[in-house]
Amino acid sequence: MRPALRYSISLGVGLVVALPVALFATTDHLITMSLVPLYGVVTSLVLAHKQQYLSPSRNSRSARKRAGIVAGVGAFTGSLLLQASVPAGIAGFGLMLLGMSGTMADVAAR
Repeated sequence: MRPALRYSISLGVGLVVALPVALFATTDHLITMSLVPLYGVVTSLVLAHKQQYLSPSRNSRSARKRAGIVAGVGAFTGSLLLQASVPAGIAGFGLMLLGMSGTMADVAAR
């Protein structure tokens, strides 16, 4: 995919995520503004390394257990962040996705 198209799509996704949060959240404006670059970078990484996401994983049992624990802790923490504020919860979910995307990009580069 051409970089200009990937960056345009990424900016669009960042705006699509941030605008509804900005409409419904009346506080945490700095967190809301940070959602645009956060989700833009995540989308760009996913689009750049989409084959890594689409290829089937043949991980060991311990790797699947580790992934389940990380997902459970992420879901628990995300639900607590959403109770604190919607922008914080959405940002927490985006940070989890950023970590996953960064790892996938690193694995794809090796």
